[in-house]
Amino acid sequence: MKQPPVSGFWFVVGAALLAGACAPARVAPPVEPVPVIDSAPPAVVVPVMDARQAIARAADSVLQDPKFRTAAWGALIVDPAAGDTLYSLNPHKLVMPASNMKVITSAVALHLLGPDFRFRTTFAVRCGASRGQCSELLVSGRGDPTVSARFHTDPLTPLRAVADSLRAHGVSGFTGPIVASGDAFPGSIYGYGWEYDDLGEDYGAGIDDLVYNEGLEAVEMLTASGLAVESIKPARDPRQAYLKALSVALRQRDMAHDGIVPSDSGRVASPLAPAETLFVMQSPPLSEILGAMLRPSQNQIAEILLRTIGLERTGVGRPDSGARVVRRQLLEWGADSMEFSIRDGSGLSRHDYVTPATMVRVLSVMLQHPDGRVFREALPVVGVSGTVQSWLRGTSAERNAHGKTGTLGAVRAFSGYVTTAGGATLVYSFIANNYLVPTSAVTAAIQHMVRAMAESPLTSR
Repeated sequence: MKQPPVSGFWFVVGAALLAGACAPARVAPPVEPVPVIDSAPPAVVVPVMDARQAIARAADSVLQDPKFRTAAWGALIVDPAAGDTLYSLNPHKLVMPASNMKVITSAVALHLLGPDFRFRTTFAVRCGASRGQCSELLVSGRGDPTVSARFHTDPLTPLRAVADSLRAHGVSGFTGPIVASGDAFPGSIYGYGWEYDDLGEDYGAGIDDLVYNEGLEAVEMLTASGLAVESIKPARDPRQAYLKALSVALRQRDMAHDGIVPSDSGRVASPLAPAETLFVMQSPPLSEILGAMLRPSQNQIAEILLRTIGLERTGVGRPDSGARVVRRQLLEWGADSMEFSIRDGSGLSRHDYVTPATMVRVLSVMLQHPDGRVFREALPVVGVSGTVQSWLRGTSAERNAHGKTGTLGAVRAFSGYVTTAGGATLVYSFIANNYLVPTSAVTAAIQHMVRAMAESPLTSR
């Protein structure tokens, strides 16, 4: 049976600034308080009551299906403007969110870094008395995820632009190597608890402070017939893969150099001259990057964002540093400390746990956030874009419902926003764990609930 509405679940929260050790840090914009949700039914408004009950019945009709009797479902639907909980089922039970974790990562990143935040990659040289032939090119990265085919038809395009900028600064080549300088993202290139079987797949590629083409590189492989073919695989060393690509771009511009050095740790620098910074390459703004992460559910960008949150707010670009910042922000937004566990930024880890109540809280905060429109427009749109492009076409949910999917073994999730036929904006989270039926059956149940909300005559009040 459906649980009773969540009483007292919402309380007034305000946005607060997180103090960071790394300056300059963005001053997070204020967020209006989240309204208190009153679980009592509206006063003698029969049509609205019928609409509320119809949504609950639609959810019950699929979630109480006997085929899901051994599954762990968590579901919550709220009308934040009216302060109503329309449906709840295990809203405070922890479940694995899969890629719904990206909702949390992107919301916190947008709040703390701002929509205009840009990743920076610094290029410096060691030269003698005159530039011309320099001894070394030093590259210091901070995780720019946009040197990729997702942002450029040819991922080498921005690196060729680097070569052109070097020439514009009077550098014609190098007698020494290209060196990756610094270590903005120390530690493992993978998310916490990522499974071994995932690491050979494109979605399981590692990341670092220098990352080329989302951690993927071309590898030459021999077929059984002895024919050499090129295959795209996760790079074993993302920094090295970046430097290899930069080396190709420099040679395409006839700029000589002597190899690559993936780390300057413990290395004796060239005695010819101190390093001189020539220029900084900046990424597109975060407002554009969020859509490239959320719509296709891109894991590597999410992991970069988690480390960047840590780097920008604490000075340490480790996943655990980022996770601590995310935790503090969720608490500032009023989430219960017992209702989430953050281990990575993408949700590929099976050690992430959240409740539907936490998901709905984050989505509700972002609904009235100063950058809320940027956040909502970055989400996949049902029937239009991303992982829900083929969903519910020809229904009221098409071009209406915005939400993030999540999929792992025996995990299926969908959380976001939908506008009813009566004009009310609803916030929802549906997460299923530990089911034995085909995932398509779980997806169909979620789609049924989304369509029921979109077709509801429930009005805004």
